[in-house]
Amino acid sequence: MTELRRLLFNEATKKLELLTAPVCRLELDLRQSPLQMHVNRHMARLKRRGIRLRPLFYMGEDWGCVTGTANIEVGFYDADPLLRRLNKEARGWAHDAWTIDYLLRHETGHAFCYAHRLYKEPEFRTVFSVKGSFYDTYPSTDRYKPRPWSRDFVNPNLDHYAQKHPDDDFAETFSVWLDPRSNWRQVYRNKRGALRKLGFVSELVERYGRAAPAMPLNPAERDSPVESIKRTVGEVLGTSLVKYRRRATGYIDPLLRRIGRFRPNPSPSGMIPLAEVVAAHSRPIAEALVKNAGVTPAQAATLLHKMQQRANALHLHVRVSTMDVAVIKLTSMASSLASRFALTGSLFEKA
Repeated sequence: MTELRRLLFNEATKKLELLTAPVCRLELDLRQSPLQMHVNRHMARLKRRGIRLRPLFYMGEDWGCVTGTANIEVGFYDADPLLRRLNKEARGWAHDAWTIDYLLRHETGHAFCYAHRLYKEPEFRTVFSVKGSFYDTYPSTDRYKPRPWSRDFVNPNLDHYAQKHPDDDFAETFSVWLDPRSNWRQVYRNKRGALRKLGFVSELVERYGRAAPAMPLNPAERDSPVESIKRTVGEVLGTSLVKYRRRATGYIDPLLRRIGRFRPNPSPSGMIPLAEVVAAHSRPIAEALVKNAGVTPAQAATLLHKMQQRANALHLHVRVSTMDVAVIKLTSMASSLASRFALTGSLFEKA
């Protein structure tokens, strides 16, 4: 049974199942993810520093603050360890705990600026060199020409990101000011321009921190929340599935999709979840596998558990009127997989 379980549930299989799933069907919940711990700690820090603003966090395609709002998008690829590993494999980087905390501070800097419309303040425009329209002058790409030796900007990540635009200059400065480990007065003591900005952030928080936002918070203003992303995880991350397909020894999703169809839960009228069909008929199917396919009862149970788990994850349904046909197809599918495993030790023919 151990070998069959390894084939069905190996990491490459789990990765392929995740990569081929539309993001909107993953049912990701920020509150149930490891990210919530970072958000909670961040919110507590805002309160301790005298900041009344409570940004609205939601899970989306990438990190960012929706322009002109206090709504902060958190990248879905940081939602759990397997997604983080896939992101690392696909794009070559993964956010560690320090980076996640930094991103929360940085994006909150944007939110604080937008919520209190600081960009309209003459002193703010002078200190952060705002020229023209605050939003319309924002560059469309991350390409910018920094002055590495400038003493006028904070540089916590050594990428000179504060020099991209006054909006990011403030967000980076706010992030350094809010970081309890930054020791910014000491670190920037020889950088007069950056130190002035950090001191000005302190003044702004003193002035606006406990004030109500100048604009109402609107949870509806969101960019690419996870429930709207119909592309698969693999498509969003831009990764090839070839190497995963070669190693995914238990990838049965395509077989199950031939039997059931995706329908959002709860079940539509006249339809029943395929997972319930598997559960209701698991005993006779298992007995058939033991008798005809040459597997043990434990192996049959493991295979049926996998089928039920994936049918549930894929939200597959069948019509009640065709349930008998579905049972026959499930039995045939399970028998084929079990027989091949009993004969060859694998579930699929070698490519």
